[in-house]
Amino acid sequence: MKPKAITITVVFDAMSGNYGETVGNVSELKKISKKGELYSFISRQALRYELWKFLKEQFGIDTPEYWSSKPELAQAVKEELKRAGFSEELPPPEILHAEQEVVQFHPSVNALNCVEADLFGYMKTQQGENAATRSAVVRLSPAISLEPMLLDTEFGTNKNFADRTGANPNPFQFEHHSSLYTYTVTVDLDRLGCEFDRNGEKVAELPKGEKLRRIEMVLDAIPFLVREVKGRTENLSPLFAVGGVYPVKNPFFMGRINVNYNRNTDRYSINTDVLNSVFDLSFRGEPVGKYTHCGYVEGFWENNFKEELRLNEENFVGNISGFFSKLKEQVIEGID
Repeated sequence: MKPKAITITVVFDAMSGNYGETVGNVSELKKISKKGELYSFISRQALRYELWKFLKEQFGIDTPEYWSSKPELAQAVKEELKRAGFSEELPPPEILHAEQEVVQFHPSVNALNCVEADLFGYMKTQQGENAATRSAVVRLSPAISLEPMLLDTEFGTNKNFADRTGANPNPFQFEHHSSLYTYTVTVDLDRLGCEFDRNGEKVAELPKGEKLRRIEMVLDAIPFLVREVKGRTENLSPLFAVGGVYPVKNPFFMGRINVNYNRNTDRYSINTDVLNSVFDLSFRGEPVGKYTHCGYVEGFWENNFKEELRLNEENFVGNISGFFSKLKEQVIEGID
């Protein structure tokens, strides 16, 4: 069966990754209730921003340099834009603008000439017309903590500044939560690099080489994401990753990650029984495990994953780098 989607669920270790509103001098973490407990989370918008920022800083997406680095692809994209009746300018002159005090993508932006719009979707409104929308190809779930909050609080002041100016210090408080977090990324391979009209009909499509470049950038970025918050840098790099390239679109491992902590060994373990149950699911007679790979950081987990997970030997990549390299190899089959 032809691959249609990528789904990846990762686990990382971080502290206090996303704050909500400030009440008085107290900065509260974003949190959600579950199983009678409070869990902190990092919103999908925050993860989308970190992914976009990495792509911008490391690959220069949506800049003239991005297109000049691959002139043969740029020329092919210009020809497709011309055929479809779009502007051939790469990149478009404006990515964002304010329309009726709403910040949104510029009317000239489309999935071919703008990497951000292709990967994360867009909405463009014009007075007197229905909004033109395109749902995201790369979709992110919130990163939800795997351990409940205990409402730890940091108290501080700007004492150094106050002493240096002879003023009174200003107290502040931050909620904190150090935990393992998990989130899921899904990618629609059959919609990547395609522009649709208002009726949902495909009107233009990127060449295969440019589609591959974009999805490979995403797969290169996920292992190196960081989060800058309140003067700290938090590492979002996966400690565990499971997923693959599948013939059906489904975030198979979302909500399927449960962890335990062993105080005696000072290590975490993942409930592999739940994952094995997902591997056993069948679609058109083929188990999910056939397409699934696993990568993890050695020495962090108490699990013996090779013995506990019912995966074929060739699917068991082992390390995180090998996991993402394997996905990049397999995604070629799903790109037309």
